[in-house]
Amino acid sequence: MAEKTLTEQVNAVMSTLMQDIKNNRLEIPSPPDLLIKIRSLSANPQTTSKDIADLVKHDMNISGRLIKVANSALFGSRFQVNSIQGAITRLGQKKVQSLITGLIIGQRLMESKTRGLESYCNQAWQDSNSVAAMSYVLAQKKSKVDPEQALLAGMVHNIGTLPLILHLNKIKELKDNPRIMGLVADVVIPKLYISAGRLIIKSWNFPQEIIDVATEHSNLDRESSGEIDLIDIVTITYQLNQLNTYQDIEQIPEKLVASTTFNKFWLDWAGAVEDLAVFNSDIEQIQHDITH
Repeated sequence: MAEKTLTEQVNAVMSTLMQDIKNNRLEIPSPPDLLIKIRSLSANPQTTSKDIADLVKHDMNISGRLIKVANSALFGSRFQVNSIQGAITRLGQKKVQSLITGLIIGQRLMESKTRGLESYCNQAWQDSNSVAAMSYVLAQKKSKVDPEQALLAGMVHNIGTLPLILHLNKIKELKDNPRIMGLVADVVIPKLYISAGRLIIKSWNFPQEIIDVATEHSNLDRESSGEIDLIDIVTITYQLNQLNTYQDIEQIPEKLVASTTFNKFWLDWAGAVEDLAVFNSDIEQIQHDITH
């Protein structure tokens, strides 16, 4: 296909999507039933670990992941738990809700795979888990932010990829040509996933601070004062997740190290590298437990 035709096709998709987002017409998938039910249970102060276990026990994928996380070196003890109720009791309801939310979104991404977009589904899921794991650890080690809230924020920071993938998958001309589908996605998803993310998170009734994370996590110019907040954490972990190495200072963006957000965590890059080396095993453990 000629370059002009491809450019026209990309521009047409971009224009349509931008108008749909601007006018709140982008088709947003309904929140999964399990997500609605787990939120309802979590909002009830009388809810017990058995109530949540009864809800999720029929989803073998999520149940198995929660048991695995509960038995990890970070959250476990010398006694292994073998039941979903035992896992929920050990982890606590807040962490369980965050993990279930992320796992449900991951399932939706994997269900949305289509020819030409497989790499985007996989990358979005990996980025979600990487940012979530690092956000949890940085919240725990470097701030007063609730680590469970940071875990949730990290998991949903790029949720806008989902409605864009679903939209692209419905364009017949793209479905018939996976190569063009991938090329269009290369342009559309990085430019529009934040705007789409704001729509889906509002539609799914996430709290305002999570909406703010989805909107601001890539903005290093954001004014940030006072103590480290939730957006600071996901902004830094999002930036760190983009890097191929921490060791080559010449590859580290000057804008990152000079930003107000970065300086709330570290005085210089050497300090960041030292901390991240210490935190690395915890970050990798959480990420492994979520994704495997």
